[in-house]
Amino acid sequence: MEFLLIILLLCVSLLMRYNREVLLLIKILRHKPFSQNLKKDEQLTIEQQNALSAGLIIAEQHMFCWDSLESDARNSGKREQKYRLRTAWGVFSSQSATECLSSFGELHKLIDVAIDIYLKVPKEQWQSCINEQVPEDYREIIMSYCASLDQASSILIENKVAENQDELHQILLRGSIAWDLGRLVYIARASYVAGYIDKDQAWQSINSVLPTVKQYFANWKEFGQSYMVGRAVSQPDDANYGLFDIYTQCTTSEESPWLKYPLNN
Repeated sequence: MEFLLIILLLCVSLLMRYNREVLLLIKILRHKPFSQNLKKDEQLTIEQQNALSAGLIIAEQHMFCWDSLESDARNSGKREQKYRLRTAWGVFSSQSATECLSSFGELHKLIDVAIDIYLKVPKEQWQSCINEQVPEDYREIIMSYCASLDQASSILIENKVAENQDELHQILLRGSIAWDLGRLVYIARASYVAGYIDKDQAWQSINSVLPTVKQYFANWKEFGQSYMVGRAVSQPDDANYGLFDIYTQCTTSEESPWLKYPLNN
């Protein structure tokens, strides 16, 4: 009896310590791809849906519904969004949310500089090229992105984002702007759910993404490839934690908004 009591107390202690992780695991196991918000109070226009769809990969990653600005609280509610915004982007108030949304979107420019060097300059000349062309404050990060591209390229082919080296080359030429655009949509949605911005502010940020998406990409698959390039280059050591499965679902599943609402139709 005493032994069972010790085991019970140990289990309770572990649950209290790892409560958030346990709840998140339960949510992941219960989550169905491309879940809908059954409590939504408005019907989106095609343009609104396409704007939201720019954030589809990260929305699936964080178990957001795809068909409304709001998230179904069973999957991703206010408390969870506050935690994610604070830990990932330093957003913890209305002011910090507004500042983040207004200034967000520069990372892809650094990645794309690295891609340009990676494609055009022999590896042994990377450092000298960077020293000549890149401001000193950015040289270290550009060099690290160049170094990440070998690993990222292998990961992208291994996970069928690119079928071969020729397709990979075309994907890299399109750059990584989708990485920033997709995350901007998520930050706007999460900030709204967290109560940091109102609905009009959220839609303003989200809708601002769509013209750029249409300018750079012919379809959602190209957009998704660009997003995965940004993720694989900027976070090469953890780019494979289920994200490629989400990418595949987004680009192939009949339930995916990317197939239901083609980008340039």
